[in-house]
Amino acid sequence: MKRISTIMVSAVLLAGPATPLAAPLSAQAEPPAVIESLEDATLREALAALGAEATPLDEEALVLRVAFPGGGIAVLRRSGCEAQACRGLLMTSLFTPPEGRDPATAERIARRFSATFNPASVIVNERGEHLLKSYLVLDGGVTRENLVISLGLFALGIAQYGEALYGPGE
Repeated sequence: MKRISTIMVSAVLLAGPATPLAAPLSAQAEPPAVIESLEDATLREALAALGAEATPLDEEALVLRVAFPGGGIAVLRRSGCEAQACRGLLMTSLFTPPEGRDPATAERIARRFSATFNPASVIVNERGEHLLKSYLVLDGGVTRENLVISLGLFALGIAQYGEALYGPGE
């Protein structure tokens, strides 16, 4: 798996989306728009703000394969949908078992990461594969900036977990 650079993702998060996250109150005429449900176009705009590319995996584009800059791969599934408007987003990234590493050590890495990286958690399945996952709830709404930051934090999680599991670089 080609791993995404932690430094690159951090820089994208610090730079933020194309629109400023915070502006002086006098400069803001109105509060940021709240996204009540997630549609394909809204999700793709947020991914584009991070420089990520999305490929639909189903006809309705409820499931997307996402390639983040630097090589991180995720599958995003919109859920809680009525028509095409969805109120949830499941983000996952699968890591193969690390070669030459004791499975117990890999499981300790997963537990430690889950305990310290709050935006996502890791599950190790019976085949030894590691699944990084996060869920975003839109009930009550989120701002576009919050959506971009949530996606960026998941991309950062992919980078950091890949480094923790496999070691730096390839």
